[in-house]
Amino acid sequence: MGGKAFIIVIMSGLCTLPSCFPRQYHLVEENKTWSEARSHCRQYHKDLATVASKEEVDALNDVLAKHNQHEVWIGLHGGWRWSLENKTYYGEGEAEFRMWKEGQPDNYKNEYCAVLKDEKWWDHRCNYKRYFICYNGDVKARGQPRFILVREHKTWTEAQSHCRQHYTDLASVRNQSENEEIFSLVSDHEEAVWIGLFRDLKWSDGSAMSFTNWNTERPDGINTQNCVATTNGKWKTSPCSDRKYFVCYGAADEEPQWILKPLCCNCCNERLSEA
Repeated sequence: MGGKAFIIVIMSGLCTLPSCFPRQYHLVEENKTWSEARSHCRQYHKDLATVASKEEVDALNDVLAKHNQHEVWIGLHGGWRWSLENKTYYGEGEAEFRMWKEGQPDNYKNEYCAVLKDEKWWDHRCNYKRYFICYNGDVKARGQPRFILVREHKTWTEAQSHCRQHYTDLASVRNQSENEEIFSLVSDHEEAVWIGLFRDLKWSDGSAMSFTNWNTERPDGINTQNCVATTNGKWKTSPCSDRKYFVCYGAADEEPQWILKPLCCNCCNERLSEA
């Protein structure tokens, strides 16, 4: 397998079934890109590390502190993508087209959805209620508009549901021409309007991101640096092509070198003794 691996186990004090089984963390001392690290973890363990609670942060930090690692990959990754996922809709490079205003996206207090204003894009909190742009399918040849401005105030998720129910989806913007076409619908409307771009972060094992531990209030570079490392006990974005040590998590039957004792939980002990 190559390289040294260091392991730590955490058992949650919550008595749900998954928490009765320890998640074992393995520090692998090999420099790999994020994708290479994920492949290694899936081959030899379970996956790159998922960290879903403060207790797991503490456990992970304990093993990293013992070995003085400045920055290592964990399993969180993602970036900005379009609500409309049909790959045939996008030509080469069109899914990555962006028209951000200078200084955007800045993720000021968890801004995960995109709006169009003054012909540029901004990131905004998804729970704000705004007008929005729907994509109406490729009906331009029949004299119908492809893009529809819906003058109803909805959150980004509500707007997505409305567009999918009545049209095709929230609008994707594939090039400068489409950006100008959409802006022409809202040029006399001072407020920002939702488009279909949103920031999607998830764990390598498919888990949703329900807990965060960023090193700042605003994770930097999330639009171009779509992988996450832990450093000095906190998380930061980093280019996925960088080579770093990494942390895997493994099955409960893997032999750990350090074990964090259960926080409580007679029910957990009972279930483990019955296994």
